Amino acid sequence: MHIAQVHIKNFRLFDDLSLSLGPGLNLIVGENNSGKTSLVDAIRYTLETNSSEWVKIQESDFRRGQSRFSIQLKFEAITVRQARVFVEHITHEEVLEKRERCSALYVTLTAELTDHVARGVRYIRTELRSGRNGTGPTIEREVRAYLSATYLRPLRDAESELTASRGSRLSQVLHSSKSLREATNVIGLLTALINANKSILGNQAIKKSLNQIQQQIRSISFANSTFRPAIEIVGGTDINRLSEAERKQMCRAILEKLQLLIDEEDRQQGLGYSNLLFMATELLLLEQEQDDFPFLLIEEPEAHLHPQLQMKFLKALRDDFGQLGMPSLQSILTTHSPNLASKAPLESVIIMARGQAFPLRPTDTALDSDDYVFLEKFLDVTKSNLFFARAVLIVEGDAENILLPTIAELLGKPLEDYGVSIVNVGSTAYARYAKIFQRKDSRRWIPIRVMCVRDLDLWPRRAEFRGDGDTIGFKKAIPKKANGKGGNEDCWIDFYDTKALQDFKDLRRKIRGQNVEVELSARWTFEYCLALGSLFALLYEAVNGSNEDIDTLPTDPEERAIYLYGLIESPSRKTEVAYRLVSLLRKTFTPARSAPLPNEDATASEEREQAFQARAAQLQQELRDKLPCYIVRAIDYVTNNAEAPMLPPTAEAVQC
Repeated sequence: MHIAQVHIKNFRLFDDLSLSLGPGLNLIVGENNSGKTSLVDAIRYTLETNSSEWVKIQESDFRRGQSRFSIQLKFEAITVRQARVFVEHITHEEVLEKRERCSALYVTLTAELTDHVARGVRYIRTELRSGRNGTGPTIEREVRAYLSATYLRPLRDAESELTASRGSRLSQVLHSSKSLREATNVIGLLTALINANKSILGNQAIKKSLNQIQQQIRSISFANSTFRPAIEIVGGTDINRLSEAERKQMCRAILEKLQLLIDEEDRQQGLGYSNLLFMATELLLLEQEQDDFPFLLIEEPEAHLHPQLQMKFLKALRDDFGQLGMPSLQSILTTHSPNLASKAPLESVIIMARGQAFPLRPTDTALDSDDYVFLEKFLDVTKSNLFFARAVLIVEGDAENILLPTIAELLGKPLEDYGVSIVNVGSTAYARYAKIFQRKDSRRWIPIRVMCVRDLDLWPRRAEFRGDGDTIGFKKAIPKKANGKGGNEDCWIDFYDTKALQDFKDLRRKIRGQNVEVELSARWTFEYCLALGSLFALLYEAVNGSNEDIDTLPTDPEERAIYLYGLIESPSRKTEVAYRLVSLLRKTFTPARSAPLPNEDATASEEREQAFQARAAQLQQELRDKLPCYIVRAIDYVTNNAEAPMLPPTAEAVQC
C-alpha cells in the first residue's frame, strides 16, 4: 500500500495542488518557499505521526483570504490484510487503463475557520473522512494510528530523541519490536529488573537510608499509623501478581530508562553521527512494519551529515528496502542538497516551484527513455544544482562557464542576485538537460527559465588549412559525401554551407519550447565571436600577455579572428585564456570609485556617488554594445525580473 495521489486546496501557499507519488522514493527539491515543507505538513496533518507529537492546525495554515482547506490522500495497492483494518472505508472504482475494478482508500482532512472566538483564538472545526469526495464515514483513531507516518523534522535534536526520558522515541522504537511482543522476552526483561531491584535493596547503604526514612515518618505521623516504606525501581516485585496491563506498563518504563549511544568506547560523538544513529533506529522500526504501512517523511536528511554520509543514507533507501525479505518503503524526502539530488533516480525527483509540483517521471517530462539512462550517469553534484534555481543557464564549454558570470556582473546583473544556476554540460548533450524542464502536457509549464547557449560549430572557408604557405587557416578537411551522390571529397563544413546551417537552426527549434530558450553563436564559437567583434584587443591581450605587436596582424577582421582563435582552440588553452580575460574585463569595465574629499558635506558625497553610478551605467552600456548579441540576449532572459510563466500564453498575448 502506498500514497498514490495528493490533492490539496487552500492550504498555506497551495491554491489547488494535485500530485502523484511513486511507491518508493520521492525526493522533493526546489528553492526556499516553494512549498516543500507545506507538502510534508499537509501529509502529516492528515495521517499524524508515530512520534506522539501534538499537531494543531492554526489560522496561518489557511491560504490568505480562505476560511476552509482540504487535504486528500489516495492510497492504492492495498493488500487483503491491510483492507481488513479499514474495510468500511474502502472505495471500489473502475480503472480504465487496467480494465478492472480496484480498491482504493481516500483519506480527506477538512478544516474550517469559524467565527467563534475563545481566548482570543478563532475556533477551527476539523473532520477526517473517507470516500472519494470526502463524504464517507469518519475515520477512527485506530485507522489513523495504522496509517501514521515516521517523521523526522528538520534540524532535529537527535541526541534528545535517543536520551532516556518519558515517552522517548527510542522507547517507542524498542517497544514496537516484534521480539518484545513475545511474552517470554517480556518476562525475562521484567525478571532482570526485579533481580536488580533485590540487589539494590540488599545494599547496606540503601537499607540504612530506608530505616532512617521509616523512623522519620514515624516521628511525624500518628502513633497508630503503621507505614512500611519500600524502595523499588519500578512496578512490583512479583511478576505473578502483575496484570497484563501492569506488565506492559512496567516494560515501557524500563525502556524509557534506556539511552542509545553510537559507540560504547567513545560516547562523545558529533551531531552528524547522532543523526545517523537516530535514522538507523527509525529505519529499523520501518523494517518491522513489513505487514503494515511503512511510510517515511524526512525534511532535510542532509542536516548535520557530510556529503558521503548523505549518499550512504540515500543508498540504503534506494537499494535495501523492497529487496527480498525487506518491506517496500514509501518515502518522501525534502532536500536542498545537490548531493542527494544527484544520486536519486531522476524519475523519483519532484520539483516544487511557486506552490506547484512537477514530477520528473517518464509519463510527465519531455525526456526520452535514453535521456534518463544518460542523465542517471552524468547528472552529477555540480549539475544537479539546477533543481534549486530560479533560472538555469546551460553552457557547453569552460570558457562560457568562466566568463558569463563575470560578464553578467559587469552588465549589472549578477547571476546569484537572480537565483541563476550555470550548468556546464561540456558537450552537445545540452538538449537532454533542457528537456528536464519541459512537460509532456504543455498546458502547465515549470516556471523556471532555461537558456541553452551553444556554439554554431561551423567555421568559415578561410579557416581551412590549404598547405600552400598559408599562416591563417588551421582546420583540417573533413570527408563528407558530395552532392548526395555517394562519392567522397575532402572539404570543410563552413559557415556558408546552408544545409548545415539549416540543420542547426532546425535543432534549435526542436529544443525550444515552454520556458526553454536556445541561443546559437552568430559565428563559429563563443571565442571566435569575441575575436571577430569589438573585444578583439582584450582577447588578444589575454592570449599574448600584451598588445605590443597587435599592429602586425592582418587587417581583415575575419582573418585576424581566425588567426587568434587558432592560438587558443585547445580546451586547456581556452580555459587559461578565459581566466585571463576575466581579469581584463573587470579592469576595463569596472568604474573607479573616487575617495571622499576632506570635510566633504552630504551634497558633495551624493554628487560623487551619482557620478560613480553614471560612469558604471556608461561602462555597462559600452560592454553590452561590444558583446555578441546572443550572449546579451541569453543573460537578459535568465535575469528577467518577471516571473517565468506557468501557463502558456493566450492567443491574444501571442498575437500582441
